[in-house]
Amino acid sequence: MEEILDLRDDHSFPLRPGLPDGYRGFILRGAISVSGQTASGTVVMQNLKYSDFAIQLGIYKFLHLVSCFLRPPAFQTGSFLALKNNLKSRIPEIGSLKLKENQFSFIHYGKEIVLADFKADKEYRFLEISCSEDMLTQTLLHFPGLADSFQRSSGQLFSSILTPQRPASDQTLKIVQDILRSSFGGQMNEVFLEDKIREYVWSLMIESSRKEEPQVTLNTKEKELLEGLGNRMKENPDGRFPISTLAREMGMNEMTFKLAFKQEFGKGIFEYHLDQRMKEAHRLLKNSHLPIKKIAGMVGYELTTSFITKFIEYFGYPPSRIQRK
Repeated sequence: MEEILDLRDDHSFPLRPGLPDGYRGFILRGAISVSGQTASGTVVMQNLKYSDFAIQLGIYKFLHLVSCFLRPPAFQTGSFLALKNNLKSRIPEIGSLKLKENQFSFIHYGKEIVLADFKADKEYRFLEISCSEDMLTQTLLHFPGLADSFQRSSGQLFSSILTPQRPASDQTLKIVQDILRSSFGGQMNEVFLEDKIREYVWSLMIESSRKEEPQVTLNTKEKELLEGLGNRMKENPDGRFPISTLAREMGMNEMTFKLAFKQEFGKGIFEYHLDQRMKEAHRLLKNSHLPIKKIAGMVGYELTTSFITKFIEYFGYPPSRIQRK
């Protein structure tokens, strides 16, 4: 049976059961998948529901600017995490929800729908994990500072944003990788995922409980300089980027620079640079026949052993696994 993804301009995007031909992304084990491929874009949605939690993985890419209505999750309360690209969305009667890549927010979904904007020729990925009231209550017992806002929303018909957007920690993103890479089937998959979802929600609660860092007001020139720095780090994964030198380039003291960088990119400068090094290493391992020692040097590691250790910490498997494939 064909499903329809409703677009804001009264058009629709047809979806059919299964994944598109040639799909190479994450496959959520046990999920029901629907997808659509037309001349204007690609949509992939994977949905998995158990008694106490549900997972939705959405992947969207259009060749022109598109606004579309997102399917509500199975449970009323859950987390929304932008996995790739910055997501701009809004909920009527509440306002906008803007999540930068690897930022999350807890949301109570009422009768209002979520309208998301997707820019042309960019791939967006996001993860929604919603939980039963019982599962949330068990976790909230340990976070009294958050409990009031969550409990007030329980049973309400209107939507509300329960926590402001926050960057997900590396620990949280590692849990996400575990969830999306589950190799179990049947009941074992449910047990494994329930354990991981509880760990994931716990980690997000910890992040949400932390005091917000002070915000830095940036002018247009400063934002452009930071964007340029981010591009330099992508293009030069083997480069060196000392904070003191970069702060002088930006005309800021070191503390302000670090806060501004994290504010713009959702993570600290060392974590961001590590992302670029690991992504480039993964690309080279997959698309070339270069030896691991050579690739280690190309992404800035003098010692191959240090590169292998960091690669395993980041991806959860050694670089040799990619080369064997």
